Amino acid sequence: MSMMNDNIGNAPLGFQKEIDVNIQSQTSQLFRYFLMLEQKTDITLTSVITMDDEVVNVSGGHGFTAAAGEYIVIRNGDLFTQTKVIAVNSNAITVEMPIASDYPVTSTVIRGNINMNIDGDAVPTDFKFTFPGAQIPIDLSTIILTMQHGTNVPDDGKFGGLTALPKGIYFRQINGGRVNLGNYTNNQAFKDVGAVVEYTTKAPAGTNGTNVTVEIEDIFGQVIRLNPRDGDEFIGHVRDDINAGTGMAKMTVAIIGSFTSGE
Repeated sequence: MSMMNDNIGNAPLGFQKEIDVNIQSQTSQLFRYFLMLEQKTDITLTSVITMDDEVVNVSGGHGFTAAAGEYIVIRNGDLFTQTKVIAVNSNAITVEMPIASDYPVTSTVIRGNINMNIDGDAVPTDFKFTFPGAQIPIDLSTIILTMQHGTNVPDDGKFGGLTALPKGIYFRQINGGRVNLGNYTNNQAFKDVGAVVEYTTKAPAGTNGTNVTVEIEDIFGQVIRLNPRDGDEFIGHVRDDINAGTGMAKMTVAIIGSFTSGE
């Protein structure tokens, strides 16, 4: 905020001083993460990662296969990378883009899968964000669900292009207590809380899609703060059959926000 150079003390009675306000965008470090089924959490690095490396060397028994939706998470305190695995050569894991930072061999490694189009009726499953070893809280501002469902045409009464779910997918912040952030059985349920739901029409040889954007601060009046010092996690829980056999070709959930100043 900057003030004009006039001497306010000499202004006449009743004079309202003009103030120029310069509104600036927040410049905190950005955050994005795909909610992920954590399949193996005890993998270790066998050599350091240097900035712009595209191959990560990990301990044996890691289980990486470059399957559809398979991602690797590398974490060193608050610094982390989440990226798609595109090839596996024994214990050398190739990722889809160069890694942006250096990582020591003491970094933790997680194998997971971000594809949420599973049979959650047979095996109810948490897709999650966790940040063990971190110290800086994160403010979540947006949740984005992206669905593709082949020739199934979406509408408000469906979940994506599928028949409305019997149980629904719910989102929850977990820490010492638990905060539910809604259960969603169809597209209208997202609209009911103020989310923006977009239906995309397939090209002749393409696929129909449904995109849901939940602007948390606009809807709830505040962001969701996740604090690693409190053991916070964020989950999306799938408990219905929404696998490819039902017509859900793809479903992912990304959470977006920014790091705080460390308070």
